[in-house]
Amino acid sequence: MTNLSPENKLILASIPLHPSEQELEKLNALIPEVSDWEYLAQTITDRGIAPLLHVKLPQLSNTMLIPEQVKWHLKQAYYKSLSRGAVLYEHFRQINLAFSARGIELIALKGIYLSEYLYKDIALRQFSDIDLMVRQEDANLCLQTLSEMGYVKSDSGESDFVKSQVEIIHYPAMVKDGVSIEIHIKLHATADTYHLPTATMWQNAQPAIINGTTAKVLAPNDMLIHLCVHLDKHFKSGHVQFTCFMDITNYLREFALSINWIKFAELCIQYNAESAVYKYLLLVNKYMNAPVPADVLVRYASSLTAADEASFIKYLNWDATRKVNTVPSHI
Repeated sequence: MTNLSPENKLILASIPLHPSEQELEKLNALIPEVSDWEYLAQTITDRGIAPLLHVKLPQLSNTMLIPEQVKWHLKQAYYKSLSRGAVLYEHFRQINLAFSARGIELIALKGIYLSEYLYKDIALRQFSDIDLMVRQEDANLCLQTLSEMGYVKSDSGESDFVKSQVEIIHYPAMVKDGVSIEIHIKLHATADTYHLPTATMWQNAQPAIINGTTAKVLAPNDMLIHLCVHLDKHFKSGHVQFTCFMDITNYLREFALSINWIKFAELCIQYNAESAVYKYLLLVNKYMNAPVPADVLVRYASSLTAADEASFIKYLNWDATRKVNTVPSHI
């Protein structure tokens, strides 16, 4: 990480949800090295990491060196995320109850599940919309139910002909009061090199309580693979969501010791997802101190290339001349 600025090192060091004493000391030691607080405030906020730094400030002795305006922005990002999360969780509760009343099962994907389950504080994991997966045969009833609840289909701007030629992974977002709902029937396109079979995802799915309602979530191994595959899609397209890096890092920090890495490797082979998974496991291990077994790091060392790391650093960098906002643009 020697090629990273102190600002970027501090941003990445803020990601761990439950840092060790040594990690807190490292984070604390980076504060005096920061020279461009405007850059840091903009980047850490845009990347969705600001709330994670905000809650660590009481544990750091060098916080007096952080400009008050920056601390104010971190605090605002936390409370904006909390407010937005509360709205999204209430929408999810009502949708899940409506779907359940019609006999529709759903799998809660990514943020709507991880914010409560992994982060334990819905302000810490920012998310802008709700992603749900349903069985293909239930999709039309789901869209009808959402429409009856007042959600309106967003306009993608594509012609009917283009829409008819495109494979459906998720339907156009349904929006109500600024809340966007995406109904998925699969996790990726058929043409993708990896293959996460929808039927297998459903077969492996496990029950969970989310905001007081019962739903299903991906099985732990499927969850980690899906997080990496989802990140891979954005990483290749140049539209990286740093919440993906946050999720993978904190998921590993919470569950790495309980993962059967041999069975996990077998599943990655079965899904043809080795390259799309291990690249990001190595990346979060190197830059975010996510725990990955040493033998895994050695076996899959070639998965992470110098070009991948250069792309990661490019995505991390931000234009310091931009005016600081109080919340990420996706919110």
